[in-house]
Amino acid sequence: MIWPAALALSHYLDTHREQLNLEDKAVLELGAGTGLVSVVAALLGAWVTASDLPEVLNNLRVNLSRNTRGRCKHTPQVAALSWDYNLERSYPTSVYRYDYVLGTDVVYHHDFLDELLATMKHFCRPGTTLIWANKVRMESDLTFTENFKKAFHTSLLAEDGDMKIYMATCREEEGEGDKELEIQDVLREEEERKNKENEEKLVEEKHNEDKLHSVTKEKSKAATEVPHMSEAERGDDKEEKNEHECDEDEEMEETVDEYKEDEQNKPENNDSNCSNTASDDNSTAAQRDRTPAWVPRFFNSLDKDVYHYVGHDIVIYESIDSYGAVMWPAALALCSFLDNNREKVNLQGKEVLELGAGTGLVAVVASLLGASVTATDLPEVLSNLRANVMRNTRGRCTHMPKVEALSWGYDLERTHPTSVYRYDYVLAADVVYHHDFLDELLATMKHFCRPGTTVIWANKVRMVNDVTFTENFKKAFHTSLLAEDGDMKIYMATCRE
Repeated sequence: MIWPAALALSHYLDTHREQLNLEDKAVLELGAGTGLVSVVAALLGAWVTASDLPEVLNNLRVNLSRNTRGRCKHTPQVAALSWDYNLERSYPTSVYRYDYVLGTDVVYHHDFLDELLATMKHFCRPGTTLIWANKVRMESDLTFTENFKKAFHTSLLAEDGDMKIYMATCREEEGEGDKELEIQDVLREEEERKNKENEEKLVEEKHNEDKLHSVTKEKSKAATEVPHMSEAERGDDKEEKNEHECDEDEEMEETVDEYKEDEQNKPENNDSNCSNTASDDNSTAAQRDRTPAWVPRFFNSLDKDVYHYVGHDIVIYESIDSYGAVMWPAALALCSFLDNNREKVNLQGKEVLELGAGTGLVAVVASLLGASVTATDLPEVLSNLRANVMRNTRGRCTHMPKVEALSWGYDLERTHPTSVYRYDYVLAADVVYHHDFLDELLATMKHFCRPGTTVIWANKVRMVNDVTFTENFKKAFHTSLLAEDGDMKIYMATCRE
């Protein structure tokens, strides 16, 4: 998926070509993800190496090849790279030297921030410029930023709210980095030797030597590992934080006029948005030459996205809590379809259920079109979903939308009996992606799709499981294709019973 800092840096590189001239420069991107930044850098004339974990490379390679073939001076390369302290052995600095090292939104909730900083230091040699774009979300972002400033000579290239773009160069003189690494190796060996001696002393003090030696090693290992926090525990903290942010956002955006006045003081970022929507749909040469029919008028601010549907500006904040907390292209497609086909799909006064509501854009649009909407998703997504829905519908809608937790499953009659939970429309956008609950999703659709109910499902085909689910969907319902543009399809379905 594309994170907001990638959009920000892509836009910055495109609009500051004289300040940052990438022509014929050797560029390394850390954590390249979908490859947007690498594509932009390659189009700007750089010799790019896009790196990430091995499991990400297939999609990364496809995106790079699709968008740079025949367009670039230098063909970009893709390489597997795991952040680590000991990169000199696999990536010796005498060979792997770069003019620029790029990183966007590489600081998120993971346990390898120290390794990330070590990797940045390894590749940022004298003569190298490091450019790091990041959106501050958690305390770990602030901590990493402090350590980043200590490790490098830094300056702030651009700032917009929580989005910041830093430029950095190394503090070391030529040769000092190698000496420092040697000293660190010596210190590490000394520490390991002392730990081993302590373990041997502990073993000698006890009688059952073999057994207790094993126990001592386990204790030593447990003492050095960072305690693992469960997803549920992390989710509680994030939800608490998001609820606080929701209150602040609602206070700050009481009226649309206040929001518009605020936006007038910010620079436009139409170019970065174009990278977001157009690059995701560039699967054929024909599509590359035109904008898909349902792409909305949309501009991207560095800390929020603003969409225009049903005559209203809709402000959407994304989150990194889960896949469901970011904007997916099928949601944009479905919103545009509903807005432009009000006679064909009349939502006025209708009961509407959205499955996997995510950021809430579809639910907001359906509410603005007059529907009584219930937006559902997993519990960990609800705080951000509720904030977005309430922010954009308060005082604008006939029916205030509801936000509820719903986990897809087979046994929904017990928790959501069809005698009570009846809907005119069930909406879903990009709910088929890489997860293990596709059978449960189909069962959930069948449960809520009773006689008189219409299911509208929008999806962009990416993987084999999209095709498989579509086949099962067509077997389960009476279906028709409402709209199609390349891999993007919108289906309408009714029950067979």
